[in-house]
Amino acid sequence: MNNQNETNTGMVGAGQMAKLLMLTPERLRQLAKEGAIPVAERGRYPLVQTIQAYLEWLRDDGRRAAQSRPNASLASAREKEIRLRLAQREAQIIDAIDVEAFHSFSSSLYRGQLAGLGGSVSRDPIIAGQIDAALTAALDRFDSRFAEAFPKLKRGIDPLGRRG
Repeated sequence: MNNQNETNTGMVGAGQMAKLLMLTPERLRQLAKEGAIPVAERGRYPLVQTIQAYLEWLRDDGRRAAQSRPNASLASAREKEIRLRLAQREAQIIDAIDVEAFHSFSSSLYRGQLAGLGGSVSRDPIIAGQIDAALTAALDRFDSRFAEAFPKLKRGIDPLGRRG
């Protein structure tokens, strides 16, 4: 796989680097020419060094912008976006769609495995029904807690209230 190969060598193509940094390939070449980022070798950029150099350039640009204009938050927002993209590429963060899909899979698996457990524990239909109702209520609470926590997770807030 080409992306895996690029990650293993630490070099990425100009198109991929431009996409990671949210730049056009032309702007990427311009920054390299200005010395803000490393120059490409055979059309490929060193991933970590290029991103670090670009982030440092953004910081410096942000400082200059803060001194010259009040709208310096754009550079900071762009830096944050790049850090998030890099973290995702390095598998330090998980896409919210994947989290939601995993929860759905887990919930269905639990429900399937626990369905009818009351009948296997007791032959008394009342007791079996109470067991099944208690399990269903617990699984419903599991789904409800996820539904409450998921919007926080999507906004980058720890839904468990832990400090990161």
